[in-house]
Amino acid sequence: MVNFWSQLSKPILVLAPLAGVTDSAFRQICKSYGAQVVVSEMASVAALVHDQRKTLEMLAFQPIERPYIVQLFGSDPQQFAVAAQIITEKIQPDGLDINFGCPVPKIIKQGAGAALGADLSRAREVVRAVLDNTDRPLSIKLRAFNQGISAQQFVANLADLPIAAVAVHGRSLAAGFSGFVDPTAIAACRSYVNGQLLANGGIIDLFSAQAMLAASQADGLMIGQGALSRPWIFQEIAQQVNINLSWSELSQLMLRHAKLVVENKGQAGLMELRKFLAWYVKGWPQAKKIRQQLVAIKSIADLETIISNFCV
Repeated sequence: MVNFWSQLSKPILVLAPLAGVTDSAFRQICKSYGAQVVVSEMASVAALVHDQRKTLEMLAFQPIERPYIVQLFGSDPQQFAVAAQIITEKIQPDGLDINFGCPVPKIIKQGAGAALGADLSRAREVVRAVLDNTDRPLSIKLRAFNQGISAQQFVANLADLPIAAVAVHGRSLAAGFSGFVDPTAIAACRSYVNGQLLANGGIIDLFSAQAMLAASQADGLMIGQGALSRPWIFQEIAQQVNINLSWSELSQLMLRHAKLVVENKGQAGLMELRKFLAWYVKGWPQAKKIRQQLVAIKSIADLETIISNFCV
């Protein structure tokens, strides 16, 4: 399998994996705005081993999303091995990714995410298990600091293995999803990463993207929260220009997103869309008023009516 990571133009722009967010519809939206690579929601290796149907449904994607990566989480190297085989055969993504940094308590209690990232020996076993059971390029995602282990120590432990890309979230495990982002902790990994180095965390606009690239010495950016209300952030970075959508343009985006959701998940998917609509109108005049209406939609017709009645 070709290592697509080595063929991407820089800075590489990647949509980060976010549980309950980075489904196929949103991945397609971000792709349309210039995200070069998109990553799935986290997939449990245990679920893939024991009852794979729902997880495989969640991981389904459209050809337009390529390069598309499936991110795995878990704690058992053998389950990772089996999951890698299943994903490679049945989903056929362009790459696999291992989560070593998720700070969510229910993930950590399973020995996964940041818990796995704090166990250098087991983490190495997991990486080897995946590499031995797929021909897809492997990437990993971790935290700058995790229970006394720095990202530099973590990647040094894996420096001899063929890892195609490393994404480092510049916050510590203790900082969760807010607080100080340390680009120097990302830069410290540079000499131990043979593939692409990606900076993650605190990237919300063109200015913060430029600052992160300069300070982290990264080959690209992995953006999650910064894309929720502004998926066009990828276009801003690629074109080096600030973008402010008009209400007409934002309306078209919301309707396009809604149609993609219905195509992928049926009318029931509009329930999940509501949070995106609330994010999209953040900062607009009368945002509170329109948000109250958007989070109650039951059909695309409802959305069309709300949009047409909103005066800016």
